[in-house]
Amino acid sequence: MLRNVGIRFIWYLIRSTIFATFIGCVLYKAGLISFPGISKSQRALNNIDRNRNRRVGRIRVT
Repeated sequence: MLRNVGIRFIWYLIRSTIFATFIGCVLYKAGLISFPGISKSQRALNNIDRNRNRRVGRIRVT
């Protein structure tokens, strides 16, 4: 009987995880939630700035 409870609990965790993932994906696609981080446009701007500040050649110290 204890084994049956354990198996049911594991299946409950699996189902609830799948359900929560599905709901999260639907809300994200609908634009109702967003995850913290840099947006794609901001990331592109950072790459442009990084390439502009890159040094070409060697620096001689005499």
